[in-house]
Amino acid sequence: MEQNWLSAITINSVDTADKQRRAFTLFTMAFFAIVLITSLVLSNYHIYAMQLTVMLLVSDITIVLCMLYYFRTGALVLVTSIILSIILLLCMSLVYTGGKENTALYWLMFYPIVSYVTLGLRTGSILVGSMYLSALVLLLGPDIGQARYGPVEMSRFLASFTMVILFSAISEYFRQKSHQKIADITLIEKRDALTDPLTGLANRRYIYEHIQPRLEAEAANYLPMSVLLIDLDNFKSLNDSYGHDFGDQVLIAFTAMLHDKLRGTDIKARYGGEEFIILLPKAGIQIAHAVAEKLRAYVAQKQIPYDVGQSVTITCSIGIASLERGSQFSKTIKQADDNLYKAKAKGRNLVVSELSEIS
Repeated sequence: MEQNWLSAITINSVDTADKQRRAFTLFTMAFFAIVLITSLVLSNYHIYAMQLTVMLLVSDITIVLCMLYYFRTGALVLVTSIILSIILLLCMSLVYTGGKENTALYWLMFYPIVSYVTLGLRTGSILVGSMYLSALVLLLGPDIGQARYGPVEMSRFLASFTMVILFSAISEYFRQKSHQKIADITLIEKRDALTDPLTGLANRRYIYEHIQPRLEAEAANYLPMSVLLIDLDNFKSLNDSYGHDFGDQVLIAFTAMLHDKLRGTDIKARYGGEEFIILLPKAGIQIAHAVAEKLRAYVAQKQIPYDVGQSVTITCSIGIASLERGSQFSKTIKQADDNLYKAKAKGRNLVVSELSEIS
């Protein structure tokens, strides 16, 4: 199966910035929650019922543990959901008791904003909806011992709270749309910068920016790996004889030959001009030499149409080198280039590797 090399191109910088925004909001929320809960316990423990004091202390400790867990794992959504659920319970407890001078309702106003900013529209709506329904039950439901609020106060709160939820959701919806649009544009531009426009293959920059760093970070997926540097023989003469437009057709036709004879997992790139580079993951020098020979023979017998009833054939020279460690990449490229030079010096249409040198 042909593997789309473009899928390896990511836009981590855009996603990282959004994650930092959400994480900063989480830190701010957790900090104020810890400070507020601790202050309430220290200043009112002699007034609060024992159950309330214990609940506040457990909440405080849980929030601290959640933050420590985040620093260890980076599980932003999980940690944020737990902390916001704790705050939801505390807010509902506050509404139930009424708080100081029945001012509990004011503390609910921040919740939709923080929920949407840290969790996004979908998950945030679950928590915000839970708070809204809980508040409705406590305010308009049967008497279960909760504090009583005046009709005007309740109606104004519900209207204000509904507006806060509505505009917070609208703001988050369009923020997400804008973020996705920016991400899509960034990805398109990045892919264009790493693609050869004529052949559709990756370019040299892609090899050094996206593959070389992975050879050490993801060594098990790539190494051992062999490098094939390929040069189309006498390409300048072909351009002079048939024109540059036909030269472009030859490069496109050669690209099709690479797709025909190489694995989908092999990394193919136009290295510059009529030179191509092929990276064969999990392939030693013997496998690479055999692959290169088959490719060279296939190219040599392939007819490229030139005009009605006319066609031309091309040949290629291939230099091969292999690497066992990612840190050897630049040295391996140099070795493959040296072997390519030897192949051309020996008459072209040849494959040169350490195997051919030994033989």
